[in-house]
Amino acid sequence: FFRVQFGPSETPQHSTPTAHEVPPPHRISWRQFYPRASSAYSPPPLGTTPVPYAPLGSPGVPPNGRHKALIIGINYHGTRAQLRGCINDAKSMQNLLRQNGFPDDGSHMLMLTDERGTGGQYQPTKVNIMKALSWLMQDVRKGDVLFFHFSGHGGQVPDKTGHEADGWNETVIPADHDRAGQITDDVLFGTLVYKLPEGARLTALMDMCHSGTGLDLPFDYNVDTRRWKDDINPAHSAGDVCLFSGCEDSQTSADVQSGGRAGGAMTMAFTKAYQTAGMCTYHEFLTNVKKQLRKKRHSQRPQLTSSQKFDANSRIFSLGYLSSSGGIPSTIESNHNPKIGRTKNRNVRPGRQGMGDMFGFGGGNTGNVIMAGVGAALLADAFF
Repeated sequence: FFRVQFGPSETPQHSTPTAHEVPPPHRISWRQFYPRASSAYSPPPLGTTPVPYAPLGSPGVPPNGRHKALIIGINYHGTRAQLRGCINDAKSMQNLLRQNGFPDDGSHMLMLTDERGTGGQYQPTKVNIMKALSWLMQDVRKGDVLFFHFSGHGGQVPDKTGHEADGWNETVIPADHDRAGQITDDVLFGTLVYKLPEGARLTALMDMCHSGTGLDLPFDYNVDTRRWKDDINPAHSAGDVCLFSGCEDSQTSADVQSGGRAGGAMTMAFTKAYQTAGMCTYHEFLTNVKKQLRKKRHSQRPQLTSSQKFDANSRIFSLGYLSSSGGIPSTIESNHNPKIGRTKNRNVRPGRQGMGDMFGFGGGNTGNVIMAGVGAALLADAFF
């Protein structure tokens, strides 16, 4: 499944918004944004930059009540690697977000799918996905709560920068990958993670193969030891980003049938866990997701990576402004990173390229990776 004020001033000073001081809602709809948006990618500057930071354990930032979401589901209709559950995943996530404070209008929620009859602006092509990522980050400010969901094919390509611990860049596969190519985790980090301001929160769910470090976040949570592991060449940022991924970088994710409905195993487990867990910590929620997957005998191991270290055993997990049980407001983690940008501690050799390319990329590793993911999806369909 590939799947500071410098002296007196007559200008009024505006305090940081709190949960009771909600800034104006987002007003730029996708239809307004799309014609003038660029799909070009501008990478973050090289090296690191010192920034203000708070020590671990500092109070979090209260959400301001504004929500925004980008949901992408791709079934790849008519290809040899067609999937069946990704559009269903997108719709399931749309419903879950609606129930948790995300307005379902063109200024606050955008869904891209390759469902037949979907208009051109809403097709998950590479250009549209890049524009949509920019739309998601438009007018984001301190206290905002964002969500990003991708369900579809995922792959890997050799990392020639020497940054990735395993030698591979993880990728998402757009609907027009055969012509436009893939979107790497480096691009997702530069477009989403690096640009998120301090005091804003982005939760992401990536239900695809090789999704473990799909946003290049520097801290990986171990649910058994309850500790964070640092990346060897970490890419730090100021915002609060958490990624729940369907599997480890080396694994595939399943496209399955459950109750007569096709869907991604991770999206199904995530939504089920959120609907049944009530108010719980990040650790408890990840544990619940793992239990949901084990119930269906899935071998894939979901991952939690983060842009900030925090106490996963005490911080309450929530998609929106409130916890799932409607209890105390969730918080946004303050920035704990003294520098932002990429630190290179060790050079890693690129992953070795393989043979063939079932999607017609003209060779390289991608074909092998995606073929493995398709095999996993077909096997899952056979047994579930």
